Amino acid sequence: MIAPFLRSQLTPIAQRQRQWRLQSHLAACWAGAALAGFIGIFLQRFAGISLPGVMLLLGTATAVCSLLIWKRTQKWEPDFRQIARQIEQHHPELHALLLTAVEQRPEEATGRFNFLQERVIQEAVNQNQRHRWIETISRRRLMGLQWVQLFALLALVVALLGLRSHSPAASDAAATSIQQRISVTPGDASIERGSALVVLARFTGPLPSGVELVVEAGPSHNQRVSLVKNLNDPVFGGSIPEVMSNLTYHIEFSGQQTRDFKVAVFEHPRLEQADARIHFPQYTGIAEKEIKDTRRVSAVEGSQLDLSLKLNKPVAIARLVAKDQSFVPLVTDTNKAIVTLKNLPLDASKTYNLQLVDAEGRTNKVPAQFVFEALKNRAPELKLTAPRGDQRVSALEEIAFQGETWDDFGLRSYGLAYTVAGKETKFIELGQATAANEKRPFNHLLKMEDLSLKSDQLVSYFGWADDVGPDGKVRRTLSDIYFVEIRPFEEIFREGQSQEGQEEQQDKKAGAGNESLKLAELQKQITTATWNLQRRVEPLARK
Repeated sequence: MIAPFLRSQLTPIAQRQRQWRLQSHLAACWAGAALAGFIGIFLQRFAGISLPGVMLLLGTATAVCSLLIWKRTQKWEPDFRQIARQIEQHHPELHALLLTAVEQRPEEATGRFNFLQERVIQEAVNQNQRHRWIETISRRRLMGLQWVQLFALLALVVALLGLRSHSPAASDAAATSIQQRISVTPGDASIERGSALVVLARFTGPLPSGVELVVEAGPSHNQRVSLVKNLNDPVFGGSIPEVMSNLTYHIEFSGQQTRDFKVAVFEHPRLEQADARIHFPQYTGIAEKEIKDTRRVSAVEGSQLDLSLKLNKPVAIARLVAKDQSFVPLVTDTNKAIVTLKNLPLDASKTYNLQLVDAEGRTNKVPAQFVFEALKNRAPELKLTAPRGDQRVSALEEIAFQGETWDDFGLRSYGLAYTVAGKETKFIELGQATAANEKRPFNHLLKMEDLSLKSDQLVSYFGWADDVGPDGKVRRTLSDIYFVEIRPFEEIFREGQSQEGQEEQQDKKAGAGNESLKLAELQKQITTATWNLQRRVEPLARK
């Protein structure tokens, strides 16, 4: 503690510092509140932003802040050592005399200052009488701060009054008196982009001489439309032919105006462009293909399809709906106007309608139609051109076979097959690996002598061709089956016999021949029926 006499000399300086702190902090608080109030007025008047209750909130916050500043100032305890330093800074001629006096402490035994300490304290007090330490914070500075405080308070009052005049309550009161006289249709509305906006103003009481529709579509897109009275009805009307963006409008008449009405523009979701990418099966040997801006895709069955659909706006739901109401969901992106589909298998031809739903539940007005055609993987075409039909040859003859084969995606192999009755079928490979849509002729000479055939034996033959089916496995296709009948080496005719003997011989020969023909025909029918059944149910395995 410092000497009581010295404390009494420094207390007025501490009180002036307390006053300075209180006034400076209050001035800063009120100036900040006034600035916030002027910003609120600007937002309400020029930016059109409603700030309900801002005046009450700002006034309450300012009062609470001022009370807290006053309480903290009252609790503030002066630091006499710091005060002494400030005085020393203003009066360097003290040469730290005051600071030394403040730092003196009485003796613990007596509780009193010694002679030298009292001399230092007395000398410091004498310096106060000569230099007036209280002027460290001058009256002029205090007066200036008081004026600043007053101006801050006035600015705060003006800001609060301005907020009140622009508050929703005041605006609502003025608007209520106008609304009691005029009814505006459609008021706040939501319309489709590109539609016309028709505005009607119905008045009660005296009619104004002129009514104008003021449209604000942006900072530099204002438009005025004179409304026309409708016969004897107290209704003025006008329109905007095409609305392409959000806007606000109000009605002006007789120096008054209605509140601002808002018109929000919306769009139904719509397909802008559809791009397709086709992944063909590996056996086709066809590289993937991209088709821009298409709604019809044709590809061989087993292909896979990717779709990328560009829309006019992001959507919440997108799907392809078939005629049987089954659907394929599409992947949407809430931030991008695009939907996608990956790896749609083309197993059968189908027609879909594109269904779009945006976040507000609006659907596309005209669904885009997609046609996906799955082309069949055709079986090879196989034709034997020679010999034509069934043959009857001797066991020593040669048969020259000729034919032609074709496949839409190319053949793996092809050839000829024959079967001697009672033996296994022999497959002869005549070629491999044809190109897509290539017609490939083939020839083969079959020596009957090499087969060790006997008279009246049957030999069946047919062509075969292997390609890859829709399942990716090798598929064998067979031609029609034909027969070769082995005739005897010699046919003996006896001439010169009597007519009766000749007739008898012919009857015997005819009887034997008929039996042989019937047996051969029966063998053909059985073989053909068995072969057709086997070809239809389970094709012959490759040999």
